[in-house]
Amino acid sequence: MNKKIAIGIAALCAVIGMTSAIVSAEKAPIESSGVSSAVSQDRVYSVGSVSKVYVTTAVMQLADEGKVDIDSPVTDYIPDFAMADERYKDITVRMLMNHTSGIMGSIEKNSMLYADNDTSNYNSLLEMLSTQRLKAAPGEYAAYCNSGFDLLEMIVENVSGMSYTDYIRTNISDKLGAEHTGTPLDMFGRDDLAPIYCFGNIPHDYEYCMVLGTGGVYATASDVAEFGGTFFKGNNTLLSDNAKNEMATRWDSTNADQYKDGNGLGWDYVEKLHYEQAGIKVMSKGGDIGTMHAELMVAPDEEISVAVLSAGGGSNYNELMAQALLDVVLDERGKAVDKTMSDILLTDSIPDEYRKYEGCYSLTTSSGDRIMKLYFDDDTMYTETVGTGNSTRTRYKPTSEGSLTKVDEKGNISPDRTLLHFAEINGKVYIKGDMTSIVPGLGESHYSQYCGERIEDNTVSEGVRAKWNERSDRAIVAYSDKYSSTQYDKPFIRLLTDDELDGYIVDSLGMPYKMTDENKAEFFTSSPSSTTRDLRDIEIRDVSFADGTNGESVNVSTGCKYRFADELPELTKDISEINLNSDEARWYRIGADIGGGSITAERPENSVICVYNKYGELIYTTHMKDASAEIPLPADGYILFHGETGDSVKVFR
Repeated sequence: MNKKIAIGIAALCAVIGMTSAIVSAEKAPIESSGVSSAVSQDRVYSVGSVSKVYVTTAVMQLADEGKVDIDSPVTDYIPDFAMADERYKDITVRMLMNHTSGIMGSIEKNSMLYADNDTSNYNSLLEMLSTQRLKAAPGEYAAYCNSGFDLLEMIVENVSGMSYTDYIRTNISDKLGAEHTGTPLDMFGRDDLAPIYCFGNIPHDYEYCMVLGTGGVYATASDVAEFGGTFFKGNNTLLSDNAKNEMATRWDSTNADQYKDGNGLGWDYVEKLHYEQAGIKVMSKGGDIGTMHAELMVAPDEEISVAVLSAGGGSNYNELMAQALLDVVLDERGKAVDKTMSDILLTDSIPDEYRKYEGCYSLTTSSGDRIMKLYFDDDTMYTETVGTGNSTRTRYKPTSEGSLTKVDEKGNISPDRTLLHFAEINGKVYIKGDMTSIVPGLGESHYSQYCGERIEDNTVSEGVRAKWNERSDRAIVAYSDKYSSTQYDKPFIRLLTDDELDGYIVDSLGMPYKMTDENKAEFFTSSPSSTTRDLRDIEIRDVSFADGTNGESVNVSTGCKYRFADELPELTKDISEINLNSDEARWYRIGADIGGGSITAERPENSVICVYNKYGELIYTTHMKDASAEIPLPADGYILFHGETGDSVKVFR
């Protein structure tokens, strides 16, 4: 049955009926049946958001036992759960599992840590959620929401009386004989963790995802594939068939709109277009943390479970690897899946009725999240980036079936096929997209989604506009996460205003906000899909920092805080010791008198030093294993010292 598939830096396992096959990047024999002897099958990786299927399984086990009613309010199981929006009382357990709760998205502070399994993110979850509003009425639409799965973790603990880690070990891992499956609380520092690297090939501290229900399961590819095998029809090792059918049912099955998210309970997709057309049920879940990525794909009626875990790359690559192996097995069973797309026929002119759709849009496509200005000439629609200072223009041509398709400068249809359609719903204008993502040598994936929303006018006073303009295009840096947080890998962002987008700001990551006053800006998007995932509000406050300086703090509803880089103190040659503070990173601009040189430092164990060039790019971190004792000081760059209150870093030249 097996065919060898070339895969880079990955462990891949398929469970097919009662046999399993492992394909690995490491040099090892690939047997014709059974399990390969590759050492990598016992390497442990983060499975990222595939963890959501694990916590959903745990809750459904409790439902099978009659201890949880998934259509009951969350407050029945977490009495202290509350939000700054009375509609939170209508959120049910089911809504947490299928991403329809309306909760904004994620609590990010201290969620990802290097060489640290601190649980402060989970400990502050209810406090952080209590300050948030909802982005939609509970049950209105599905939009990816990590916080819902953090709450599911809490439900498992409250109902079972066990820690979540112990519950997973006892009720999932042990039942499967999966001795390499657990969480950072019982897998910390193990010798079988897959190594990770930075700057190309430098060994790096291990990354732990400390939002356990959301992304905190660690396992081998073989363990994950075996877990996927429990969703085969008739396999009741973990769940009843009724519970598995609930998980495998699309959230809006009575009113299926192909442009809305296709979530089941825990699963990203429970209907994959080309497989559904071939009469084959496929469920899938991807997962990413900064350094590791995962995909679990299960065809329950065909008894095929494929898991791909990697250090490096991305879950989109893992999905294509999993899909490739699934297709090999189906093909050899005489069930080849036709993924041919219909031809696109271009027309000569833009329909007149489309011109009313000109304006600015929040748009998500294969190119990423952007605020775009959309306009037409006689035969082309154009989108131009707004607010980033690096405007890019993309062209779309009208098609015979009424959509607009992405083309290159010569008018040729783009290989990464993108078809856009306009839709008017409840007085708002949305864009629906049919998109293809292509990775040469691996394959392509297709998805449909509400991907854009026209931005409505937001009239603000001249004083409000002027205040935000003062802050525009100034770098801000994260400072409130603990020393081990991965946030310090990319801590710089910018808030930007643009004359094309009066009354709004956009951050350099593409997230838009509506100005509400001089110091507050809020999310506003309402596209009924995961384009509205991880929304946030921001508030600016005047504060006194631990370094003795005063300035503005940009406080984000996810729990993270930023300060303006041009207000940072300078590190000069006369500074020889930096006192640390657990709650604030000690940031410095590198002074002209030492820029271009280097220092050495004596620092405590629980601390970090990070250096960034003038563009805010990380060039040195003590999270690198065996990091050089010589710490570079790039001209016009930045340096961060962080650790625990009472400790200090001594600096030498």
